[in-house]
Amino acid sequence: MGPVGVRSPDETPFSVDLDLQGKYVVVHVTGALDMATSPLLRVAFEPMWESVREGCLILNLTSMTFCDSSGVGALIAAFKQCRERRTRLLLAGVPLYLLRMLRTTQLITLFETHATLEEALVSSADGA
Repeated sequence: MGPVGVRSPDETPFSVDLDLQGKYVVVHVTGALDMATSPLLRVAFEPMWESVREGCLILNLTSMTFCDSSGVGALIAAFKQCRERRTRLLLAGVPLYLLRMLRTTQLITLFETHATLEEALVSSADGA
């Protein structure tokens, strides 16, 4: 699938690129995930849910520049959708500011995090 792009109100470029590979999908998030853009992430997920049932969803956040509470809400929604479908959710390349927010709110326990996309891919292949 190709990229879905928009500019948030602060003119930060935002895009979502889905890379579907059998029972797993890598979602590359670029730019600010905020009140204006988080609905676009949720919409971008819709066509891939059946494909990853009992598979793996990897969110590559390496290029995400900002995340507010709406963005965290979108991540929680993805977690819930994955749980319903018995799909693993892995966060890759989580920016430090988001890691701090997730730890402070204790939401970090919901997510399997990996320092890099490569580590997440290895983990998804291992089924670990």
